Amino acid sequence: MKFYDAQAPNPYAVRLFVLERGGLELDVQTIDIMNLENRRLAYRTNVNPRGEVPALQLDDGFILTDITAICEYLDEVAQGGKSLFGETPAQRAETRMWLRRMDLEIAQPVIEWYRNDPATIDFYKGNRTPNPEARVTQKVVINQFLNLLDDQLEGKTYLCGDRFSAADIHFYGLLKMMVMQVAEWVLSPGRKNVAAYFKRMDERKASQEALAPFPSHVST
Repeated sequence: MKFYDAQAPNPYAVRLFVLERGGLELDVQTIDIMNLENRRLAYRTNVNPRGEVPALQLDDGFILTDITAICEYLDEVAQGGKSLFGETPAQRAETRMWLRRMDLEIAQPVIEWYRNDPATIDFYKGNRTPNPEARVTQKVVINQFLNLLDDQLEGKTYLCGDRFSAADIHFYGLLKMMVMQVAEWVLSPGRKNVAAYFKRMDERKASQEALAPFPSHVST
C-alpha cells in the first residue's frame, strides 16, 4: 500500500491511527501542500481529482481518499492487534456514532471556521472561497457543541467511556493542529472535561510521534 501524506490535520489523523493500530506496513509519499502540489494536474490526475490529502493506494491500484474509509480499511487489514472500531456490533456502532457526532458537530465546523478567515486567501490561492460573515455564527455553534461535549465527557476517559477508539483518533486528530495554531479558544479552561480529555490525548505516545510526516516507509 502507498500512503500520500502531508503536514495537515487530515493526514495527521491517519498517521495517528496507523501508530495506534499497529500491524501495518506502508510506502509513503509526502505531498507538499504548502506549494499546492496536491492541486496540480499530476496529483489530481493520478491520485485524487478533488486535490485533497491524504490518500491510500491499495495493492491493486485502487485509491481511497476519505480518512474514515482509509482508517476502516487499515483497521481490517492490520496484522494482529485489536480493532479500534470495536470488537462487537455494539462497540462498532458506538464508535461510529461518536465519530460522526464529533466530525459533524465540532471538527468540520472548526475547519470551516478557519477556512472562512480572509487570511487564508493567499494560502489557498483561489482553491477555496472564504465567507468571513459566517465565522461569528460558526464559532457560537461550535462553542455550544463543545459545552455539550463537556457535559457528556463527565466521568469518562474517552468518547466511548474507558474504551479508546477510532472516534477519539478522528476527533482529536482533526483538531490537534487547529488548536495548536489557529483555534486555541476550543480548549477554554472553563470546559474542564474537554481540556482534560485533550490533555490525556496529548500524553499518548502516538499523538506526539504522529506530528511529523512519515518517512518513505513505515512499519508498525
